[in-house]
Amino acid sequence: MELSLQFDTKSKCKICNEYAGFVQFCAKLTSVIYSGTNQVTDQNINTCPIILILEDDRATLEELQEALSNEGFVILLAENIHTFERLKINHVIDLFLIDLSLPDGNGLTLIREIRAGSDVGIIIVSGKTSEIDRVVGLEVGADDYIIKPFSPRELLARVQAVFRRTHGNKYPEQAVSLSVEIAEFLDWKLDLSSRRLITKDDKEVELTTAEFDLLRAFVEAPNRVLSRDFLLNQLHSLDWVGYDRGVDGLVSRLRRKLKRSVNSVSLIKTVRSVGYIFTASVKKL
Repeated sequence: MELSLQFDTKSKCKICNEYAGFVQFCAKLTSVIYSGTNQVTDQNINTCPIILILEDDRATLEELQEALSNEGFVILLAENIHTFERLKINHVIDLFLIDLSLPDGNGLTLIREIRAGSDVGIIIVSGKTSEIDRVVGLEVGADDYIIKPFSPRELLARVQAVFRRTHGNKYPEQAVSLSVEIAEFLDWKLDLSSRRLITKDDKEVELTTAEFDLLRAFVEAPNRVLSRDFLLNQLHSLDWVGYDRGVDGLVSRLRRKLKRSVNSVSLIKTVRSVGYIFTASVKKL
């Protein structure tokens, strides 16, 4: 795995200059090229907007990176969907650039999945030039459609335009952490400090570590669609890494335990092909 950092001691993040409060000064870091499966850990990555690019053609991938380098972005590169999914799980993304024609899947499917759970910026970069391709791409959720070959200046301008419309939106959407110790929903109380699920009769329902982590992710983001990838990333046990469908079995077990309530309401609903949504209102105590 190769990680390349490029530093420019004289440049500021142009996005920071334009959007005060969106990101802070990017402290010399102007570009990160990354194609591995591990998490980038440089301390500056948290201060710059992250762009994840999915493009199977190496020459085009390098052209995209070159066009966006020295502009204050952290750039993650993926040549296939497998690497793309890994990077998407391990990082909070500010903007996606996605090709449609991929050797191991369909870019439109990825866009639908991302858009179902987030209003993050998405730009299609494709060699498909027909009107129907452009219309379908925009209808499934892309914010813009760039046709190859592209002008580097136009690409940068379009990226900045999408940031103007979507700045602050990220994937996965960042749930607001509960600053309280207890979350209450229907007949249940989830004690976040002691990691206990309690019924209205003050009886404890035993949860495994993974079940608690999953339920906490739900109560911190009620009534929002959460993708399997996002939920998988909330599980702290390494046994779950790479098993997105394993989340389905975990959700089933959690549903059975939550149905012990008198009302026996299904609180976790499936969103087909995307993930799940926690339907209860959560009160912070």
